[in-house]
Amino acid sequence: MKLVSIIVCTYNGSKYIETQIQSLLEQTYSNIEIIIADDSSTDNTVAIVTNLAKNYNNISVHSFKENVGYIKNFERGILLAKGDYIALCDQDDWWHPTKIEKLVANISDYDIIYCNSEFTNALLEPNGNSFSKSKNMVTSKNPLNFVIENCVSGHASIIKKELIEKSLPFPDQVPHDWWLTFIATLNNGVTYYDEALVKYRFHDNNVIVSKKNKIDKEAKKIERRHRVKTFYEVIPENNKNKKILKTINNSFKSFSIINNVKRAYIFLKHREDLLAILKKSDFKKLVFAYTMFFKLK
Repeated sequence: MKLVSIIVCTYNGSKYIETQIQSLLEQTYSNIEIIIADDSSTDNTVAIVTNLAKNYNNISVHSFKENVGYIKNFERGILLAKGDYIALCDQDDWWHPTKIEKLVANISDYDIIYCNSEFTNALLEPNGNSFSKSKNMVTSKNPLNFVIENCVSGHASIIKKELIEKSLPFPDQVPHDWWLTFIATLNNGVTYYDEALVKYRFHDNNVIVSKKNKIDKEAKKIERRHRVKTFYEVIPENNKNKKILKTINNSFKSFSIINNVKRAYIFLKHREDLLAILKKSDFKKLVFAYTMFFKLK
């Protein structure tokens, strides 16, 4: 049985962290190590996890003095991992007991396997929604699928150590799970396991919820330009999608008539690949591609 390293990144997560750690300890897959990387919390998160760790020899707590943000904190935790597989873990979710067992059993030759996540309120009560209801969950080796959108969440994934070694260091401003997914498509791809094995808790301090509330439209455009540029730079010259990404990247640099035409054309021509994750009808994907002439989405 191969070792799975679970990387738990914490920052002021005292309210929910004990429930999450308990769900990790109840995993049916027994060969795990739990690495807790704390990003300079100012509450009693470290005290809680340190107290828990006293009773389990497979839990290690690493309290860092420098706050580096969630992307680089996951990187710090990953560098401490000894496992053949890496599982990334948020501080406020709940994992089904069979999550690790099922994902490891079904990863096959892929670099990443990911599952669905059930959305809940702060009390872990389901609200009827899930990631699969908002996005198409794809099995893919096509990097174009992940240029505009991502359906592979870190908290729902198992990642082979070999892919991690090809992906470090994580770039700034690109979410770590999105980056890992893109790199996986350049290697052995990602596969989807169709079962909700995570309860994803929505609350005021949730990273995704707070990020959506704070980032304005202009900031989102800047993020998107940076992400596309980063993906273009990393894709190998011999990859057949390099020219497509080059055109998209160049068209994102300025809002000119020529760039608008090129951008709309490339999205129209490759809309099935570029918009594969979006929960849209064929007609709406066509409209989306046309509107890329007028604005960046």
